[in-house]
Amino acid sequence: MKKAGLSIFAAAVISLVSSTAALAGPVQVFSDWARGDMGTAHNATNGQYIGCWTDSDANGPPLMYCEAYDGAGGLNFCFSISSSIISTLQTIADSSDIEFGWDDSHTCSFLTINNFSQPPGRNASPSSAAPPPKN
Repeated sequence: MKKAGLSIFAAAVISLVSSTAALAGPVQVFSDWARGDMGTAHNATNGQYIGCWTDSDANGPPLMYCEAYDGAGGLNFCFSISSSIISTLQTIADSSDIEFGWDDSHTCSFLTINNFSQPPGRNASPSSAAPPPKN
């Protein structure tokens, strides 16, 4: 009986973990930060998007703005005139992974831009990796 109970518990945990992972899309919006992959979000069928822009004119300092929508009603944004955050934004590409956070007034608290493809995990054996291209 004890073994059957543990099996049912294990199945429930695996089911919960699997369903939670399936719900995570290319764009995720939380209470004070958001993250997403621009390339994958662009191809999503439920209207998800994430992105940032900068603007400048002769009347004031440069301004940057980031916005994310998860396709299920989660929408949020931040803006900043911080030169260090604006400098980070300059590294964005059309397939960047973006993370940004905000405070209560929606001023950006951080911005992270990632532009790389994930290498195989540490435990991947060399034989499971693709061979190098031939010249």
